[in-house]
Amino acid sequence: MTLTETAFRFRPVVGMVLVALMVFGVVSYGTLPAREDPKLTIRESVIVTDHPGLSAGRVERLITRTLEEAVRRVPEIEEIHSMSMPGRSIIHAEVYERFTKLDQIWDDLRDKVVDARAGLPEGTRDPVVNTDYGDVAVVTAALIAEDFPWRDRLDMAEHVRDRLYAVPGTKRVDLLGAQSERIFIETRNARLAELGLSPESLAAMLRDQNVLTTGGVVDTGARGFMVEPTGSFDSVDEIAEALVTLPDGQGVMPLRDIATVRRATVDPPHQPAYVNGRPAIVFAISMLDDRRVLDYGPAVRQALREIEASLPVGYDLEIITFQADQVAHAVYGVTANVLQTLAIVLVVVILFLGVRTGLIVGSIVPAVMLVTLAIMGIFEITLQRASLATLVIALGLLVDNGIVIAEDFKRRLEDGCSRDEALRRSGRELAVPLLISTLTTILVFVPLMMAEHRAGEYTRSISLVILISLMTSWVLAMTVTPALCHRFVTVPAPGARDGNGNGNGRRGLSDRAFRWMTGGYALILRGLLRVRWGVLVLMLTLLAAAVAGIAHAPKRFFPSSDRSQVLVYIDLPAGVTSRTTDASVRRLSDIIATPDRVRNIDSVVAYVGNGGPRFVLALTPVDPAPNRAFMVVNVTAFEHVDQVIRDLRALFRDEAPDLSARVARMFLGPSDSSVLQVQVKGPDPRVLFATGRRIEDALRAIPGVIDLHSDWENRVPKVVVAVDQARARRAGVTSADIAGALDRAFDGATVSAFREDDDIFPIVTRAVGAERGSLARIGGLSLHARATGDTIPLMQVADVMLVNDEARIAREDLQRTLTVEARHLHKTAEDMAPMVAPALAALEAGLPPGHAIEFDGVVTDSGEARAALRANVPLCLTLIVVLLVAQFNSYRRPAIIVATMPLLLIGASAGLVLMGATFGFMVILGLFSLAGILINNAIVLIDRIDIERAEPGADAFEAIVTASVRRLRPILMSTITTVLGLMPLIVTRDPLFHGMASVIAFGLLLGTVLTLGVVPVLYSLMFGIRPPRRAPSPAPVTGIGTLAADQGKASS
Repeated sequence: MTLTETAFRFRPVVGMVLVALMVFGVVSYGTLPAREDPKLTIRESVIVTDHPGLSAGRVERLITRTLEEAVRRVPEIEEIHSMSMPGRSIIHAEVYERFTKLDQIWDDLRDKVVDARAGLPEGTRDPVVNTDYGDVAVVTAALIAEDFPWRDRLDMAEHVRDRLYAVPGTKRVDLLGAQSERIFIETRNARLAELGLSPESLAAMLRDQNVLTTGGVVDTGARGFMVEPTGSFDSVDEIAEALVTLPDGQGVMPLRDIATVRRATVDPPHQPAYVNGRPAIVFAISMLDDRRVLDYGPAVRQALREIEASLPVGYDLEIITFQADQVAHAVYGVTANVLQTLAIVLVVVILFLGVRTGLIVGSIVPAVMLVTLAIMGIFEITLQRASLATLVIALGLLVDNGIVIAEDFKRRLEDGCSRDEALRRSGRELAVPLLISTLTTILVFVPLMMAEHRAGEYTRSISLVILISLMTSWVLAMTVTPALCHRFVTVPAPGARDGNGNGNGRRGLSDRAFRWMTGGYALILRGLLRVRWGVLVLMLTLLAAAVAGIAHAPKRFFPSSDRSQVLVYIDLPAGVTSRTTDASVRRLSDIIATPDRVRNIDSVVAYVGNGGPRFVLALTPVDPAPNRAFMVVNVTAFEHVDQVIRDLRALFRDEAPDLSARVARMFLGPSDSSVLQVQVKGPDPRVLFATGRRIEDALRAIPGVIDLHSDWENRVPKVVVAVDQARARRAGVTSADIAGALDRAFDGATVSAFREDDDIFPIVTRAVGAERGSLARIGGLSLHARATGDTIPLMQVADVMLVNDEARIAREDLQRTLTVEARHLHKTAEDMAPMVAPALAALEAGLPPGHAIEFDGVVTDSGEARAALRANVPLCLTLIVVLLVAQFNSYRRPAIIVATMPLLLIGASAGLVLMGATFGFMVILGLFSLAGILINNAIVLIDRIDIERAEPGADAFEAIVTASVRRLRPILMSTITTVLGLMPLIVTRDPLFHGMASVIAFGLLLGTVLTLGVVPVLYSLMFGIRPPRRAPSPAPVTGIGTLAADQGKASS
């Protein structure tokens, strides 16, 4: 008993299961985790290690290399990127794409870093391993209260954070921009020298007095009494009144007579944040992975409203980014496209097949979609732009199986079969051929499913949804459609048949149009079969032109986003302090926020010294540095984004020519396709630096290039204190004494902690501002000899000189690497690469041994993504060919199908040119999809030719023509439904699928037309069928036919 017969026998069960799955599909649509874009696993961790005062070169040699070697011992780590800068080492460790379970890998990485800790120089702080680098802040909000001191703002921010943790589903809430406080004790060098007081002894006295320990417990037998000695500082005044014992019996003196004691925020400011130019504390709110952002986001928004209502007057809470709105726009926008496509497909099917048969076929489409959603719910495939838009692409394919079954069933009834016999024979003869046809389409997406690359992971839901929807379509076509046909399909009355016995004597508009079309097609096809070699030469010429067109088409790995936000990356010259960066960014924020200065801006958020939170999965925050800042500009509407970008570039050019401001739009996919990165690698930093400048010159020579930037930045001056060891020993001081004195004077030394309620912040001793900010006073710094107690100036034991040094030293996979990046006003990175390649080749030829130049970033990502796709293409093609050989039990017929596949490039090239689309990863996926569709068309056509040739007394030439004419209508119907179904994505210029939809639509239109001519020509050549010397009168072929009727006969 076949699947069809079994399903018909148990119709109530099948109906109940189908309804249950459809209901579950509706529920899944409302409960599945929803995202703006496909999930992308961030296989990256960051290791940050600080050693204040260490130069970039020494950080690289003493810290970065040691930790890199430890990280390299983790076998799952694929790439290591590091940046060494004064006082800090930052290492990014990336895991191979094939690994998805990362917890054990991160545990191993932490163990290796802990083991390497012993090899780091003294004074190095413990490395911080951040394995939550991929957490996304689904909501960012700002607390603004300029009229309150920072300690009150921070207390209120912590209160808000505690309230936010009460929202179900909250994973973490990070505070950014908060300025912690210090107690600063600032001394004058001359005053300490006058009193003979060393900074070390002053720090020791403060530390000994400010204690928080118990004096034990007095046990009297019956009771115990806790002893609590006082002495800890409870106020700034107490610190100022603390008595300091002077050396040599000079007595005691209050600290206020020796130093200035004040309470202030950290100086210079530490990574402040601004909203519309106003200082703010930003909340970066992340949710648990199993939560639905469309539910969690509104819950957080409601919580923020309730919290704001309870805040004192003067505190404002503002939402900066709200991912739920972006997700709703993406999901509901694509859903609207799906519904539009569904309506288009249903109308087209009804027009082609009539109301009754059209409704039978069309009713399966929403059922397939809902069952697909149900299966997505079972396997937890998220709702996002890609998975939903795939339903739009698949809609045209979903009707194919239903059309085959419905038309075959109807034709069998017209031929005199009973309903039961028609159902039985349709299920027996069409199940395997339709399954093979479905599997060939699915197989073309298998390379995407198996690709080990971020781009493959980003688009993997496309192949999964195709797999689910097409297999669901086949199952329902073999179970539900026959039952509906058995119940509702009617047989035309004898008077409604035409002279050939076909049931289309009743002529509708589509019938009349197709009758005229089939006649013209038959005439053209006969002519083509007489000039077969000319047809092939023409096809090869068009194919060559198409390949050339695609080769010269604009390239973009992934398209730009439709978010109404603009990103600004700000870099001041390396070596400036965060105070300078803060002043520049605050001034620029005020200017941008000024009404009408830059039109159509809703708000601007600035992060100084860091890249802010990761508020979009694909957007990697920039590494922290005192000379960097990052802005997010929220635009009122997406159509104003280009205007805002132009205005911002002009503003930065006019208002801040001393800094570099790279203005960019948001992007889709794993990386920004508009940024070209060129690397030079080698051991010699001087060669790298000089070559980097030449690479910048080569890029600058290309008209339209902007935003040139080198990650090594500029060289910076460094003060070198050259200690004369002989003089130092005579004076009784050591190198450690000198380094400690310099560090205490300029950076400050934490001597104790000040406690206020539950807050603890450091007490820091340092030189007064005038001495800290003067290079001329370095030589006069007082040093205290421990052995003699004498005070001597630094210049007595050391020479002070100014030298240039590297500000940044970047490394990739344990090799020094300098990266230059640039952006073009109109071209993508992949378009720029061949323009600069000759100049880079010339530069590389002149490099010393051990140095090389190569592309990085999106250029290599794109190549690796294509290679990941190609890796599994041979296997999939082999499986497709095996299926075709199994279906036809022949080699020549599969050869014909494979030979027609390149024809898809002709229409695809036309689609790229006419629709202004760019060639990228999504277009490649469109070509894969197109190949599957054209394979099915060729299968249908060849199968029908075999059936016609098998008829007794059939002429081989006429069989080709007759079969092609009979297949014209169903093939065109499938093509038209697919193309019209793609129109919403093309017309609305969907940011992710526009290029893919354009390629499929135009490739399918032209590819179908060419297939209808080339397949018969190749068939006639393969089987040695020649046209007759004199063509007989064409037979009146007007029947609708079937898509795969009697396919079992062909295979037999």
